[in-house]
Amino acid sequence: MSKVYDLNHNELTVGQRVLIKPSGETSQIEQIHAENLSAYAAEHNRCIQLKQGQFAPIDLVRLG
Repeated sequence: MSKVYDLNHNELTVGQRVLIKPSGETSQIEQIHAENLSAYAAEHNRCIQLKQGQFAPIDLVRLG
């Protein structure tokens, strides 16, 4: 699995709390679907599963 990084280049992992930048909501990462993706694709595709849906890592900011 490719490592995925948030807007501030912090590594994201399952279980972490994140801020959804466009809406200002907070959530927890449920799954990361970055298998077989290049580093660029993992950053820009909607591969992070939250309760609110799927988001691209560049739309998220890690909390804590």
